[in-house]
Amino acid sequence: MATPAAGTLVSTIDVGARIDDITDATGWLGTLADEQGWPDATRFALELSLEEALTNVVSYGFAGTDRQPHIRIECWRLPEGRVAVRLIDNGVPFDPTSIAEPVVPDSIEDARIGGHGVQLMRHFLETLDYSREGEENQLTLVANAAG
Repeated sequence: MATPAAGTLVSTIDVGARIDDITDATGWLGTLADEQGWPDATRFALELSLEEALTNVVSYGFAGTDRQPHIRIECWRLPEGRVAVRLIDNGVPFDPTSIAEPVVPDSIEDARIGGHGVQLMRHFLETLDYSREGEENQLTLVANAAG
């Protein structure tokens, strides 16, 4: 997905590839939510999803490479009261949308910790879209901000 269809770019931020930088990104998004008047559910969906996606990029996207990390986040206003947040990074190719739903364990003892971030994103977002453009991963999170 190059430019979100018929969207208007609202804001961008570049963040580092450290766990501490995730707070900067979610803070930026929270400020946009306030400025744009998003409903609480939209704000929650996008902040949670961005935090999950960015945690994966920071934790795994540059492991074993000598690439200088570059992470950019864009916020787009879309038609019909929707909003898109696009996470762009130059890490190793990784399509989180290809991850299968986790298997429901038979018991709490069999439950696995972790690996549920993509499932949460699918639950709270309208759409989750991935593309690889040149040397960049582009993950687009879309939520309805109409209320």
